[in-house]
Amino acid sequence: MRTGVTRPHPLAVTGSIIRGTSGLFPLSPRRSGESVGRAPARLWHRAGMGLPASGPRRPVAARPEGADPGPDRTLPAILVGWCAVAWGIAAKDGRYGAWAMAAVLLGTAAAAFATVRHRPPSESSVSASAGVAAGRGRAWGNAWLLVAITVGLGPIVRHPRYYAAGPLAAAADALAIVAGLLAAAVLVALSARPARGRPVPAGLAAARRVLGSPALFWVVLGLAGAAGVATIRAAPAPRIDVFHLLQVSTSGLAHGADMYRQQWAPSRAAYPVDGLFDVYPYLPLTSVLLAPSRLLLGDVRYGLLLALAAAAICARRLATGPRGGDGTVRDGGAGDAGAGGAGRGGADGRVVAVAVLPLLVVILPESMYALQQSWTEPLLVACLAAMVLAVRGGHGRTAVVALALALATKQHIALLLPVAAAWPRFGPRRTAVAAGAAALLVVPWVLAGPGDFVDDAVWTNLHYRVLGHSLSVPGWASHFGVTLGFAPAVVALVAAYAAAWRARGDATGFCLGAALVLLAVDLMNKQTFFNHYTLPMGLLVLAAAALGSGRGGQVAGVPAQAAAGQGSAAGEPGAAGQRRVEKRSSDAPS
Repeated sequence: MRTGVTRPHPLAVTGSIIRGTSGLFPLSPRRSGESVGRAPARLWHRAGMGLPASGPRRPVAARPEGADPGPDRTLPAILVGWCAVAWGIAAKDGRYGAWAMAAVLLGTAAAAFATVRHRPPSESSVSASAGVAAGRGRAWGNAWLLVAITVGLGPIVRHPRYYAAGPLAAAADALAIVAGLLAAAVLVALSARPARGRPVPAGLAAARRVLGSPALFWVVLGLAGAAGVATIRAAPAPRIDVFHLLQVSTSGLAHGADMYRQQWAPSRAAYPVDGLFDVYPYLPLTSVLLAPSRLLLGDVRYGLLLALAAAAICARRLATGPRGGDGTVRDGGAGDAGAGGAGRGGADGRVVAVAVLPLLVVILPESMYALQQSWTEPLLVACLAAMVLAVRGGHGRTAVVALALALATKQHIALLLPVAAAWPRFGPRRTAVAAGAAALLVVPWVLAGPGDFVDDAVWTNLHYRVLGHSLSVPGWASHFGVTLGFAPAVVALVAAYAAAWRARGDATGFCLGAALVLLAVDLMNKQTFFNHYTLPMGLLVLAAAALGSGRGGQVAGVPAQAAAGQGSAAGEPGAAGQRRVEKRSSDAPS
């Protein structure tokens, strides 16, 4: 036996293990006169029954939802996944290409890694989650640098105009480029760090104070919004079937027209688009939600632009944490006041620009191209962002309504029902209520014309053929003469659900699981293009925002004041012309 070495008592070691495992089993005996020898038996007996150990309860702080104890692995993977998918869909405007396919596969793999490695929160001491802001490494900084390159260079390198022309098109490009460069500057300035052991240079500290202002979020969002308005004005009538079917169906609602019994021009000869002519492939809430912008502003794309802004604002609230009734951030403090203070804090002297993270739903490469084409994914991103924010804020009914609206907007959102049911704070009951409410919203159109509804909303989508320019595995395989059946898609979907089940438990886990399920569907779909990938990309942004907010308003070292501004002073036929169209189109939507 060694001498001079103090060995811990075995019972103390046992108690430390128990406390480190659950944080609920104190070693102290129940009565002051109880012998130490009887304490372990009582502890293990009650622990085996699933009961807390007897004795005075110690105050234990639960880690706020979203406080992943290993964000240094999860967050970089999320950001890499988002960037890879963004470059993949921008490479050829959402069409198949070797590099585009490789980038999308890489992004899906990164999202799968983040989903599998994500650790849902559990009861733990505050000290257990104190390392969230302290252990940032090289992967962390490189991931944010990749995001800065993506949002900064994306609008410069890729800005297809298609149907936009004139000075307004040039203005839209310029505004989008300025918004991207400003967001990239914020990321670079706030994530840069001096050499180890050296203070932050005065110039860098000043830049952080300016670029870390909460007003920068609204500036970038305003620039992106102005670019969107210019894009809409520069392309008043894009030659794509989605635009025409949305324009006609939304205006028809005011006259009581049924979109499943309409056609989008008086005749096919007069139809300027080689696409869907008399088929409405969506669920009816798509047109219902866009009807106000069509009737008030004359263009459904203003509604899509508003949905993007709403999604960014919801993601911002999600990233900066819930507020109390007095406007302060719950479960945490403001930290250092201002971006400069944040830059001096933390173990490695760096900060992560949470103010830019929510903007990724708006300033992704070729975002103005997606808006010009009238693709409807912004509605889904906004609804799901509102759902996640409502759940995190304890507003269950609002969350149910938001999910119901998403379910009644596009068919494939139904694939997220198992993921929503597995989220403990939402659960199976609310999921069932949301599904029932969505069914009630759709029922009027089903009763008005069951055959038309099934033909358009069901069979049209199921009978699509594989296209060689589809950015998906079946489209890729078709270049080699290989035809994939339904089985590979089932395998991919089951694997995605398994990973989503592993990540269940918090808002980040829900968003990651939902994103992975949708990425699996997109990869194995017969026709997948630019717009289809923007929805899982939006969910990845929400996952990153929810992951960071676990410290109650401080995201990986960014103070709530710098991130959220706490402490500082949002030809169309009417009903008479309605008829059943016998010759249905089988063309796929663009």
